[in-house]
Amino acid sequence: MPGHYSGRFWPRGLKTALPDLDVTELPLTDDLNHPAGPARQAMRLAADAFGAGITRFITSGSTTALHILLAATLGRGDCLLLPRCSHQAVLHAVALLDLEPCWLQPAELPDSASRFSLLPQILADTVDSALRENPRCRAVLVTSPDYYGGCPDLVAIAKAVHRHGAILLVDEAHGAHLGFAPDMLPPSAMAAGADACVQSGHKTLPVLTPGSYLQISQTALAQGSIDAANLERMIPVFQTSSPSFPVAATLDYARAWLVAEGRRQICYQLDRLDELAIHLGPDIFCSPRSMRPAPNYPGLRDPLRLIITGAQEQAALPAVALADEMAAGGLDVEFADLTRLVLIPSLRQPAAAWRQLARRLRSALSDMPAAARDSAAADRRLVLEKTWRHYLTAIPEMAVRPGQVLFQPQQLQSVPLAQAAGQISARAVLPYPPGIPLIWPGERFDQPRVDFLRQMLENKISINGIDQARVWIIA
Repeated sequence: MPGHYSGRFWPRGLKTALPDLDVTELPLTDDLNHPAGPARQAMRLAADAFGAGITRFITSGSTTALHILLAATLGRGDCLLLPRCSHQAVLHAVALLDLEPCWLQPAELPDSASRFSLLPQILADTVDSALRENPRCRAVLVTSPDYYGGCPDLVAIAKAVHRHGAILLVDEAHGAHLGFAPDMLPPSAMAAGADACVQSGHKTLPVLTPGSYLQISQTALAQGSIDAANLERMIPVFQTSSPSFPVAATLDYARAWLVAEGRRQICYQLDRLDELAIHLGPDIFCSPRSMRPAPNYPGLRDPLRLIITGAQEQAALPAVALADEMAAGGLDVEFADLTRLVLIPSLRQPAAAWRQLARRLRSALSDMPAAARDSAAADRRLVLEKTWRHYLTAIPEMAVRPGQVLFQPQQLQSVPLAQAAGQISARAVLPYPPGIPLIWPGERFDQPRVDFLRQMLENKISINGIDQARVWIIA
């Protein structure tokens, strides 16, 4: 990321014009927060392209877009049904709006999918049961795709949500490209029947960071389940009063490019992915284009999210060390967990870049010290990963509501992580990427979780909320 591939994605005219586009609200440019002229026309074209009823350009990121969406669809103190495997942006929206989180328990990943992902998926039956048990919940929020490209069965989930008169909101930050090759990629949120979604343009498209699309479905607008006026009212509450016209211009360009070239380039990159799988050596395996998790597990995955792991099912690739080796050779890896690399190719990535990736992977792996690749080290990583999976969905004691911790005066104290058991966290604690909290503000540390976090740090996993092996707690 970003998907503009260091600007090489853009035509020369757009690259040279970006400084000139850095203007304020003028008759020629319109107002991005209250679009009525050219900006409204650009957003209308985007809605048509993405299959939405309304599209709004959010130039301060999908975090802002998620906050706008939740504020526009829920009231303070309302119940939100969501999985624990949600991005920290959702946590902060829950705190800001003092929402009551009700948890969706995911299905266990089948072995065929767990090689390529840490994250389980939500099933439609689970959503249906949870809405029966929590009739106060007016909205369900799911992530699709997740950081590993995993997608739940949004079509089935949307039907389950709508049977209960609720609305389905989708954090589709990593899936802005999905709707432009529907026969080769999982369905987009809008195509699957979701009521609204948020998409980060900069993750896979030629968009400046942090451009985002906020989409509301035509059906949700027609049925009145989402109020367009309330959405417009919330945009200036959360988005800066000086939104970026250069970012908005690239959102507009990405829409035009996707309509003209998206399908062809998606096909091209999928072909390059197939070639990469052939060129990798015997010790490396990449997520196959045709992969489906399992016959009885209805999730899909975005094949353009490239996952690199060990060729043998129990071969735990020394991913963090491998990513460091590749970075030293000039090839950036989006992130590494304990056993796999996650890479995000640009939709305009040339064949030469794919060949370089294969060469660099083989070279970096051959340069790995033997100690990093021995079976005992691999076994330790697999055991630790199993614990990580557990804590992604295990729910600690919530001692204080997140909004109270973050927005009311508290006496705070920094303590060594080793001494945090029994204490209430004052911050979110999360490996980043993928940005999924293991501890929410207001939740209590227990000793097993503290031990696990210490092991993660020893394995060089970057964790936000821990600074020099210390955490902030409520004193």
